[in-house]
Amino acid sequence: MKKHQFITVLLSLYALFMTLYFGLDLLKEGQSLRFWLTLIAETIVIVLAFFALRRRDQLRKNRKIREAQE
Repeated sequence: MKKHQFITVLLSLYALFMTLYFGLDLLKEGQSLRFWLTLIAETIVIVLAFFALRRRDQLRKNRKIREAQE
């Protein structure tokens, strides 16, 4: 598993745990809008982190290849 995938999986597991731990209380209190907005925001952050980390890994790999060719 690549580093960007591993970090994304960890973030997803953390978000899932936090959603189940705190989200159920929000739903019981009638704050469903806050629950859904938080869940959507977490999902967006995780997706953006995946693409940013993947890009960083690709740049690092390309730099190593260029250094090896020199």
